[in-house]
Amino acid sequence: MPHRSISLLSLFTFTVICCGFAQKQSTIPPGQLDPTRTVRHPQLFSSFHKPLPEQYIWTKDDSLVGRIGAIQYISPGANGSIEPHYFRAAFSLASAPAQATLYVAGPRSAKIYLNGVLAEQISSNTLDPLGMHVFRVDVARLLHAGRNVIAMEVVRGRGIPGSMNSPMGMQQLFGEVMVAKIIPEPGGVDGPAILISGPQWKATLHASQGWEHAKFDDSAWPHATAISPIEGSINLFQWNADAGLYDWPGYEGASPFLAHMYMPAENIENVIAGRSEFYNLHTLTADSTSPQSEFTVKVGSVAPGNSYAPGLTLDFGREVTGRVELISDSDNEATVSIQYGESQGEVNNGPYLGVNLLRIPPHGSAHGPKSAFRYARIRFLSGGSELRFKAIHLEDIYYPVNYAGSFESSDPLLNRIWEIGAYTVHLCMQDDIWDAPKRDRGRWMGDTDISGHVSDTIFFDHFLLKDTMSRLVGDVPVQEHVNGIPGYSAFWVTELQNYYRHTGDKQFLEKVHPQLLQLLQVMDKEFDAQNQFTNRTHAWLFVDWAINLYGDNPEVRQATTLEYYRAYVDGANLLKELGDTSNADHFKSRAAQLKKAAQRSLWSQSDGDFGPRWQTNAMAVLSGVADPDQYGSIWTNVLSKVGEPTFRPNLITPYYGAYVLDAMAKMDHRDAALKWIREYWGGMIDEGATTFWEAYDPSWPKDNPHLDLQADGRAGYFVSMAHGWSAAPTYWLMEQVLGIQPVAEGFSRVVIRPDLLDLKWARGQEPTPEGPLKVELHAENGMKASIDVPAGLNATVLFPVAKGSTTIQVNGKPMDGIPAEGGTRLRLMLKSSGHYEIQAE
Repeated sequence: MPHRSISLLSLFTFTVICCGFAQKQSTIPPGQLDPTRTVRHPQLFSSFHKPLPEQYIWTKDDSLVGRIGAIQYISPGANGSIEPHYFRAAFSLASAPAQATLYVAGPRSAKIYLNGVLAEQISSNTLDPLGMHVFRVDVARLLHAGRNVIAMEVVRGRGIPGSMNSPMGMQQLFGEVMVAKIIPEPGGVDGPAILISGPQWKATLHASQGWEHAKFDDSAWPHATAISPIEGSINLFQWNADAGLYDWPGYEGASPFLAHMYMPAENIENVIAGRSEFYNLHTLTADSTSPQSEFTVKVGSVAPGNSYAPGLTLDFGREVTGRVELISDSDNEATVSIQYGESQGEVNNGPYLGVNLLRIPPHGSAHGPKSAFRYARIRFLSGGSELRFKAIHLEDIYYPVNYAGSFESSDPLLNRIWEIGAYTVHLCMQDDIWDAPKRDRGRWMGDTDISGHVSDTIFFDHFLLKDTMSRLVGDVPVQEHVNGIPGYSAFWVTELQNYYRHTGDKQFLEKVHPQLLQLLQVMDKEFDAQNQFTNRTHAWLFVDWAINLYGDNPEVRQATTLEYYRAYVDGANLLKELGDTSNADHFKSRAAQLKKAAQRSLWSQSDGDFGPRWQTNAMAVLSGVADPDQYGSIWTNVLSKVGEPTFRPNLITPYYGAYVLDAMAKMDHRDAALKWIREYWGGMIDEGATTFWEAYDPSWPKDNPHLDLQADGRAGYFVSMAHGWSAAPTYWLMEQVLGIQPVAEGFSRVVIRPDLLDLKWARGQEPTPEGPLKVELHAENGMKASIDVPAGLNATVLFPVAKGSTTIQVNGKPMDGIPAEGGTRLRLMLKSSGHYEIQAE
């Protein structure tokens, strides 16, 4: 195949020129949004990667490991606690290697001595988005046969925000770690190490004169605290804490249960050749590694600096989770810069992880940081007159699960919404269930309440949700709120109930029985004698990212009380299931007391609602604090306004939109809820979404949607465009259209209440412990339904009929039902497994 080249003169054929940064519409066909969906034999990291042995170490005097709870630890801040720490280690060599490279990561700065000679003095930019950087030092000239000594003075890393029930993980987050190794190879080339950091190192905060010399007597120094091998715990892969280790030799930074696959880009955009030339650009959008058609950069005269270098942007067609890998076929080391973006605006103007350098060894490979993105901008900075690449592609990192649940209908928009919600949650299923795969890449219980619900409904995965729930609450004794947020403690309880209803996993319920009880007791400390939530523990309160719905104020306290009531009811039910009747009765009684107090303090006798907020009224309905006779005024005054243009205080995130949708269904306003799904979540799709965003309002500007997203008290590219807490329509469509709702453990009792609303047909299935429960609906002389019930399920069908009807056709024969919902539905008991054809007479 002849070479194809692009120069400055032909640039227009590859460059996207636009006035703004509106999201580009994806062309991914239906059912193919998730590229891993059809993978039958995933390649797990455990099948090809052995975790690295080098360990994070730190000085014993200020190590957290084994001493205190993580959330109680106060971050020293970016520029606090920056006193020097001193490390030493001795190692022997049979002979001096011809080449040797020292790698150090963790500290912001270091003075490094080998055999008493200053090898390097290095520091990082603390304003860089990455909290950790890899320093590389050529040390071959300083090594000799026999005993060698390395001595280091380091200052802790900048650290990044985050929290978890792991002192080890928190120490990494706060930058109080150091890892080092020496490899007898040139820079960037992996190989067996001749020195690694570990418990044999010595470490102190108080070094005396001459500490750096090879003959210094360090016998009085304590041994360093060995925190963990750098790939030794799932907690070390959270919160982007390890993002800067992307160029640590041999580092994968992925849990052994994750899998990977390689994907080419869908499109190439914003190609800037300058005085250089690109050859075979087409190979970047194809699975081609043919040496006859390698992508090549012939470098011309390039002015210094990243901005003037030849570059291009890879568009993967949808949000992805992973990292870009570059495989060189050049004879020289190549240096490129790489930056990611969930949007075109972010990749060009404000990449969350910044602009990162990659040094690719001759005929070797390198990859950028792990993150979530759609676009990757690459600039070719140095490496000789010609840079050749066997491949530049995505290494997609994912949790291997099957799509055991499904939904399809006569409305293509709803089908796309369902698919995008499922894909969004799958992207968040990484090293545990995260809020988002770009930011924060950590466990948040509010997010898990929605993501876990979708996971139960679609993927029916037990391991990842159980691990996430366990790590969120921590070990006994439970002394703190989940994520430090009282409302998130409540959602831990409600998601545990949801998980139990879907799976019937009694063994896990028994395992977390102590945590469940102790967490409820921690929650109960927040009330005064009148059952008013007073926030006695001075926790940070959060309901939603709308004005006055986060932070400690009366409105947030009131909404949190409603979340608590729902948790107390579910908690009492779970304790009863565990046979813990005395505690079950106690929290059932506490729930009744909270409801009485909430009705007295929150219900407006004059207006007939729970205030002006969608969020508060939705939770009042969903929790059960609001009685059915109060629904009318709540609907008329507040929730009927959902979907209307808002002013800023009434903004709502897709997260709390989940509870609004559920409340609308409970109040029998599913038609309005479906309309809002089309407008709100469909609005994101109209603006180019391939995953659902952390925050959204249809009134926000459209030229650059990402720049105008508002969440976490901030706006712009910081805000996530793939957030698991935004995926509620995916489970809602299955629960409210197909009508599948488990009401007892493991689907032992399930209610099927089909409702086509304005659809012509819908079909799908939901996984149960006994197999898939399938429902297919058609608008045909009312409604016609086909239902497949697996063994072991006690199914109640609430089927729509003409008001007053008492008989229905089941498999061609009349069956009497019990009138329900004011005579508009018949209650049918399907007493055995099998296939049922149901139609009103």
